[in-house]
Formats: sequence, C-alpha cells, structure tokens
Amino acid sequence: MYFSIGFAMEKKQKYLISIIIVLVMVIAGIAVGFHYLTPNQSTPKGNTIIIASSATPSSLDPAVAFDTNSVFFDDQMYQSLLGYGNTTYNGQTVGSLSPVPELATSWTVNPNGSVLFNLRQGVTFWNGDQFNSSAVQFSLDRVIQMKQGGDFHVYEFLNESGIHILGKYQILLVPSAPYPWFLNLFQLWVTDIVDPSFVNAHGGITNDSVNTYMADHAMGTGPYTLNQYGTTQITLTANPNYWGGAPNITNIVYEIVPNPATQQTLLEKGSVNVALNIPLNEMNTVKNYSDVKIKAGPTSSEYYIGLDQNVTPFNNLDVRKAIEYAVNTTNLTQYSTFGYGIGIKSVIAPNIESYIPAFENYTTNLTMAEHYMKLAGKQTGFTTTFYYISGDPIGSAIATILQEELAKINISLTLTPVESATFDFQVGAGTYPMFYDGWVNLLATPDDGMRPLFNAANLGPYGNFAYFNNTTVSKDLISASKQLNLTSRDALYHQVQNILASQAVEVPLFNLENVIPMTDNIHNLYIYPTFDIFIDQASMS
Repeated sequence: MYFSIGFAMEKKQKYLISIIIVLVMVIAGIAVGFHYLTPNQSTPKGNTIIIASSATPSSLDPAVAFDTNSVFFDDQMYQSLLGYGNTTYNGQTVGSLSPVPELATSWTVNPNGSVLFNLRQGVTFWNGDQFNSSAVQFSLDRVIQMKQGGDFHVYEFLNESGIHILGKYQILLVPSAPYPWFLNLFQLWVTDIVDPSFVNAHGGITNDSVNTYMADHAMGTGPYTLNQYGTTQITLTANPNYWGGAPNITNIVYEIVPNPATQQTLLEKGSVNVALNIPLNEMNTVKNYSDVKIKAGPTSSEYYIGLDQNVTPFNNLDVRKAIEYAVNTTNLTQYSTFGYGIGIKSVIAPNIESYIPAFENYTTNLTMAEHYMKLAGKQTGFTTTFYYISGDPIGSAIATILQEELAKINISLTLTPVESATFDFQVGAGTYPMFYDGWVNLLATPDDGMRPLFNAANLGPYGNFAYFNNTTVSKDLISASKQLNLTSRDALYHQVQNILASQAVEVPLFNLENVIPMTDNIHNLYIYPTFDIFIDQASMS
C-alpha cells in the first residue's frame, strides 16, 4: 500500500504510530494545567462520563488527525461510510475489524475492486445541512487534496476521477490501482464525512495544507456535538437530532491530566470514569480498587526484538538463529506485559489475514542456541547493546529478562534506554544492533503489517529497521498487495512469513492488548483493535 506514494510517507507513519503507542500504552503527556470534576461539583444534566487523558488532540479535523486523542473525538463527532463490527473475546464483547453499515446502509464490491455504496437517507449534520452523495464526494476530494496525516491510505488508491455520484444517495468509488482492502479504507477516520458548507465557510480546502479553523471546530453527523474546547478540558453533548437515536451517555467531559499517577488516583477516588494512560505495570494495583474494572482486547499490533543486519555480528544468520533459540518468548511476554500480551509466532498478529505461525519451530533450546553460536564462530560470546524507549515499563522489563537469558550463551547485553524521539530517529539509522520496538498495523492487513518493515525499498529510516534485503520477499510483498484473489494472496504471504522465519529476521514477541480501566458503572464500552472508542455504544448505571 506504499509503493506509489514515496518512502517519506512511510517514515512519517512510523514516527506518528510511535506517538500512538506511547499515548495509549506507556506514559505520554504534555506539560499543561488541568482540573477535574469532583463529586460535589455541578455536572451537566443526564449521564456524564469523565475521561482522563494525558494530552489534547492535535486536531479535530479527521483529514488531519493521526494521534489517538484526536481520533477519539472524530469517533464521537464524525462518521464514515462503514463502521466496525463486534465479536467475542475471552467471554466478553469486543470490537472487530468487520465492516458494518454506518453512513452507508449497503454496498456492493465489484469484480474490478470498485465499490457501490447506497447511502443512509434522512441524516443531517448538527446544523441541519443534509448528508448526501455530494457530501461524500466533497469529503473524499478534500482528503485527496489536503494530503495530511493518515490520508495516504486513501489518496494512494483513490483519486478525484474515481469518485462517481450516481444519485443523491448512491456513489461509486473506483480504485486507481488494484488493492484488496479498498473497501476497508472507508472505515478509517480519515474518510469521515464533513459538512461541505461549513468547511467552505471557514477556510475551504487548500492543496497540501491544513485548515486551521477545523483543528478546534467541528460539524459532523455523529452522536455527539462539540460543546466546549479548551486546553484543560473539552466537552461534548449528545446530538439531539442523531439518526441513530439518543445515546445513554449524554455528556462527555474530557479532562487533560498529564500525569498518569494522577489519573490513577482520580480513578481510585471515582473522580473520573475512564483513565487512558495508566501504565500496564500499575494494572495489578488498579484492578483491586473498589468500583473499578479493567477491560482489555487484542489489537493489530506486533512487538518484537529487532536484529539489525547492518551491524556485525547480526549480519550472520547463525547468530540470529542462536538468539531465536535462546530467548524464551513465552516467559518474556508473560512477565514483561503484566498479563496483557498475546504471544505471537510470526511478524503479524494472529487476527490479521494470512497469519501463519512461521516462527513456531524456534522453541527455547539452549543446546541449539549453543550449536548456532559455534557455527557462527562465536562460541565464546560477544558484547552488544540493546536499546529501548526510556520510561516504558514493558521495554525495561524485556531488557532485564533478555540480558539474563542471552548471558546463558555468552552474549553480554549493555542496556541503553533512550528518549522516545531519539529512539524513533536513530532506530532506522542502522546503529542500534538490538532493540525492542512495535508496529501498529493501522489497516489491520498483511500488507500494512509486513511491507513497511521488510520490503527492501524501505531499508533503514523508512521502516525496514532490520536492514533485511531479500529479492523474493520484496517481490512477493508487492505482488500480494495487488492480488484480489484471497487464495493467491495467502500463498504469497505465507511464503513471505516462512522466508522471514528461516532468515531469523527478528524475534516476534506479542500482540499488546488495548487496556482501559474504568469505573464499574460504565457498561458496553467495547475495546477495538484499532484503538477506537465509541461512547455512544456505552451506558452508565
């Protein structure tokens, strides 16, 4: 999905995804003041949910938003043609990746990959303007022209000539290049539908540029309207004319609480209902709070130990295989993720199309590890450096455990935590011999999960941090991304995963769950693998 847009955008995605990971999983925050509603303060009428988050959204504009804080607001205020379905995981309902009707009531995927959408009638924006096919055309044209944030997922495969209005409530979208997951693009927040009249009245569209007014203003069709936007608090109110009916929760108070420890204290006291940035190593404490529960579900992420083949001795296949056999990934996952990691045996998560457990033969076996160290001429061992992001409890735990395990085959690790921004910049420079990193597969496709990381065209800072260069893998990844036949596509992706395993390209670790602690009176707040949160689905007792 990246071949036609240039490699700089892939690098941009990686940096921005790192922001998402930090915001959701670790300890993100910005240095601003905050306040919160205590039980004796007046609150808006109706059910009010109070959410603590570490940062303000970077933009409310769905064509610009790319961080989890921004996408949260787009999920409440705007809607796309398709939504996400639900499934059952560990006995609870969680979000799935399956497309379901939203602003489109039905659709037909044609043999050429184009999609005919029948649109929902009787829908209005908050100001009373009508939603119709013209609004869809305007919104998609706008994404293509602005070229911001996550928009490359769209404008790589859709141009303005591929948007055809067939009627007031019918539109045909034709991909500009073969792409098996073209339909799924219209689940993404970047394809949310905006009000053409509102946008044009406040700055309109400028090619390759943002609309600054839309960064903190909104006009959508969603279940909540923007009530107040501030640097310490943002509030939303239920849309009285919402086509889907009035939500049970009528008010959303989004408090900026930069310190995760403060979020934890507020949750314990019941001063907030949801805390988004409590680190995983605190969840054992949080789950013992009275009137608090923790909900978790799988994501489309993959976390791994990277082995940079640009650095000696990791350019030696036998050294890499020795490490595969030396690392007990089951124990490492269990103790580093505090119970919220799902072990994986490939470079993509098990919930991604075409997954096979290609690395399953690398079971912990010190005899085999020593054998490969001898083949590499490294039986006496060597010293190397392991890098991870400072302040990340998972990375810190992995580093400590890995140091102990590799010492058994005479590999001495120097543990080096580095600041997040420095890590993101340096990990692709070919100077980190071993490192812990993760990849959030935004579209939850095998293409998005493998091509940025293993295509030879992306070596180094463009995503392929392992400096892995294999002609067959690169060719298969490109071919599979254009293959509309699932059986043929699976065959290519299976071959890629088997080659990656045979070349010991990395040590796959786990799929990290999306974990959200909340008060007991919040019900049906489903966990989505894409990190989306839809408050209108939830209720409060």
